[in-house]
Amino acid sequence: MTVVVLALDALDAGLVDYFDLDAVRLGSGGEIETFANTQDVPYTPEVWATVATGLEPAEHGITGGGTSEWENPALDLASTVTGHLDESTRGTLGKLVRSRTGTRERIGETDRESMFDADDAVVHNWPGVHDGEPLQRAWDLMNAVAEGMSRSEFERELFGLCAQQFGWAREMLEHPVSIAGVHVHTLDAAGHAYADDEAALRRAYGRVGGFVEEVADALGEDDDLLVVSDHGMRTAFYPPDDGEKPASHSWRAYASSTAETCPESVYDVRAWVEERAKGSATATGTDEGIDMPTDRLRELGYLD
Repeated sequence: MTVVVLALDALDAGLVDYFDLDAVRLGSGGEIETFANTQDVPYTPEVWATVATGLEPAEHGITGGGTSEWENPALDLASTVTGHLDESTRGTLGKLVRSRTGTRERIGETDRESMFDADDAVVHNWPGVHDGEPLQRAWDLMNAVAEGMSRSEFERELFGLCAQQFGWAREMLEHPVSIAGVHVHTLDAAGHAYADDEAALRRAYGRVGGFVEEVADALGEDDDLLVVSDHGMRTAFYPPDDGEKPASHSWRAYASSTAETCPESVYDVRAWVEERAKGSATATGTDEGIDMPTDRLRELGYLD
């Protein structure tokens, strides 16, 4: 049995209904509780670290300056000072520093235990926990759009990255894995780019929904799928957002699962996943080693 967790950044509960996106209505679920810490609205690295650990930001450490780390101590201090600024402003400042210094920040990673520390659990691109580079690539695409990147290039790069992440999730179902979690930033990036373009954002939701259906169709009889978001995205066309700033994060986080229950809060996700994964079979004691000839690999320079 495998529990697949699709962390769909900015999947908005209101827009799921507005777009009538049945693909992410897996059985049980709906809008769930989320939180804001250093900003007025939920912020990606802080919330996803909480989802994985079940802990408050003050406990897991991915908060304020902990959302990005620089190898230069002076830049790290500056990141801490600017931790209260909104995502757009921090992104602009970060880009300026990168262009002037050639230094790239890293998304901070907690040292606290998460659901991905369980036996046979695996994770790919989970902010605050594992490998933030794909998230940074999505952020870079948003900056590129602001500088004039064409729609076709933006969508080619964004959905290409999205397809890789969903493909990884499907592949994990072919292996003795107890928990498989992947973060997908597609809807956040599309929400910022298309907050005033209903047709384009509807298409983006439809594309992501199609990827979710592919994972759902690949589930085995005993597998479970959980779709969860950290926040939603306000738009210019969704009636409840009237008077709000489009392309800003909403509080409409969403979760849906193939099980009879679903987490009610981002704080509940870890416990829910671990409870569902309890009966997972593991490969302990069954793995066989690989007897690979190494002499030729050394000759070719692949091995030291």
